[in-house]
Amino acid sequence: MSLLDSISRTVKGLLNDAADTVQDPSRDARQIVRELDDSIAKAENSLIEIEAQVATQQSKRDVAAEKAKKYEEGAKRALQGGDEALAREALSAQANAESERDALAAELATLVPSTDHLKQQIEDMRQRRNELNSRSNILQAKQQIATAKDVAATALGGIGGKNLSEDFQKLEDKVQLSNARSDARLNSADQKSGKALDDKLAALTRGPSVEDRLEALKKQINPPAQ
Repeated sequence: MSLLDSISRTVKGLLNDAADTVQDPSRDARQIVRELDDSIAKAENSLIEIEAQVATQQSKRDVAAEKAKKYEEGAKRALQGGDEALAREALSAQANAESERDALAAELATLVPSTDHLKQQIEDMRQRRNELNSRSNILQAKQQIATAKDVAATALGGIGGKNLSEDFQKLEDKVQLSNARSDARLNSADQKSGKALDDKLAALTRGPSVEDRLEALKKQINPPAQ
């Protein structure tokens, strides 16, 4: 493997690792839902335009149909009145109106199914969007749980790597040593102040103990035989 290939592979590996680190599944899922919302909004705008065209063409078709009917009735009245020329003119206008009506009807025959199809597609997109949104919420909850587990595992791993019993023993040893030092300082203070000597001298002048008194009383009650 050439040096260039090795460097290229290393760089690609670093980029992939960085992408894995930056990637947030729940965030990406929410972005997918937002993009789908945008697509639905655009499709709905297109549907509004198509529905407006359908309504306009339907209105024109109805007007042409009314004209054809009006010219037909006019031709009848002209013929009844003996005016064939007027009747021909009315029939010609009727034919033109019918042609316009039929052309508009043919156009509507194409637009209406397209509109219905687009409506169904939008409805399917809405259902898909709702499904993905629910899955996004579930994915977010799962990721939060996974993150909490990672935090707990890291914390427990940190604790597990330490000898807590030994740490506590060191603390207890420090407290015990501190107490011993305090006792030693107190004893040293007693020695320096003369309290220890006073206690010894006081013991010399102290009266007989209870045990001494008990032995003396026994001897009084039961004197030793002569």
